[in-house]
Amino acid sequence: MIEKQIIYTYGNEQITPSRLLSLLKQHNINCVVDCRPYSNNTFTDHLKEPLQKENIIYIPFFNHFGYIPSQARTKQGNINYKKAIVQEHFLKGTERIKHGLEKGYTICIIDNQSEINKSKRFLLIGKHFTETHHIIHLFDNGYHLSQEQIELQNIKKAAIRQQKNNEKQSLGRNGEEIAALYLSRNGYQILDRNWNLHHGCELDIVALKNNKLHFIEVKTRTSDKYGEPQLAINRQKIKNIEIAIQLYRSRRKFISINYQIDSIAIIYHSNNDYILKHFLGIRPNGDACDSCQTYIP
Repeated sequence: MIEKQIIYTYGNEQITPSRLLSLLKQHNINCVVDCRPYSNNTFTDHLKEPLQKENIIYIPFFNHFGYIPSQARTKQGNINYKKAIVQEHFLKGTERIKHGLEKGYTICIIDNQSEINKSKRFLLIGKHFTETHHIIHLFDNGYHLSQEQIELQNIKKAAIRQQKNNEKQSLGRNGEEIAALYLSRNGYQILDRNWNLHHGCELDIVALKNNKLHFIEVKTRTSDKYGEPQLAINRQKIKNIEIAIQLYRSRRKFISINYQIDSIAIIYHSNNDYILKHFLGIRPNGDACDSCQTYIP
């Protein structure tokens, strides 16, 4: 089995010659490929000259790897990998890299992005070369990670985020079930739940009691370590709720019925162990309410 050739990468917003040289010498790197903006002019002389004194070849490469044309980007401006790797200037750059490796150079590709997951060297160069070469990303703290290791870390982080999101959604559903049960037991008729206008303008529970509509925002947490749940209802949230309320009343033909905004805050441990606070008549600025009722099962 033929051992894969190594390509190193390094990124920093402000690359200093001394720090770069220290990293290069640790790995016997003798060729730097610079894909930062303006790498083709005197802007990089402060880096080029110290490298050359140490017999390290410096090659400007922005026109190959730094520049990503609009046709190789999404509408949001992000890199479209499949389109980027077929651009002529990128393909020419990859051929130059391969040719340099064949000639015996140990190459480090640099850019100006410190955060590896947002960098071209990871998203584009590393991903493209990883099947045929061993990609090693260098960091200022002295550590280095392979493309595969970073991708594995990202998968694990995504799984953790998904798990936390699932737990948060589950907690929210449990809280809304408890709130709906509490309201029903206290004479409220539930009309709608999770009535959604658009992102940020959702009505958790709409209920009717004594010919008055109650638009109830439900907030659930497992503790008050980071503040009580109701504190998450700020002025912007109230504004979004008011927008949803006006459309709801219009569509449901409830224009002539009085209404108020309530909040139910739950500190949840289990379905039989929680504290529920019902804040009635929240002011439009979110700073106060008419009264508060507490329920503990």
